[in-house]
Amino acid sequence: MKILSGEKMSSNKIDEQTHLLFNRTYGFSSKEQRKETREKVKQQISEFGWEKTFESWINYLFTECKTPESAINFANLFWSYGGQDHPVIEPYKFLGYFYYRIDFDTEKYDELGILDSLAIDLLPKAGYSYADRLINDEYIPELDPKIIAQVEAYKSSGL
Repeated sequence: MKILSGEKMSSNKIDEQTHLLFNRTYGFSSKEQRKETREKVKQQISEFGWEKTFESWINYLFTECKTPESAINFANLFWSYGGQDHPVIEPYKFLGYFYYRIDFDTEKYDELGILDSLAIDLLPKAGYSYADRLINDEYIPELDPKIIAQVEAYKSSGL
């Protein structure tokens, strides 16, 4: 039997929790299930901190969400779990992944407009005030040169 170090066990535990949180379809749960899940998110953040929680979440996104549908599902779950209420260190890396997976086809894949919501919520918190719709009501994430550059970087990486 292999004994894991405390950090490795912690990593396994958070990744298992993350898998349980995101391996579901957004919108197909009861009010009670949503409440229970939000409580699990709060517990995860309390136990591991936001930084480690987000690291686990983004790792899940990059490894498990390879289709447009799964990426948008993740975005909706991220929002419903309150992820937008926390700082995201590299918001363009995060946001760009969604646009990369849907190839900027928001009309087909993003019916709820979750990507706009995430961009206008996360970017100003990270210091990008030009994405704040209170300051710039003409901001459109799909035309943001930094999002476009990140999508191009993902395309050229063969992700």
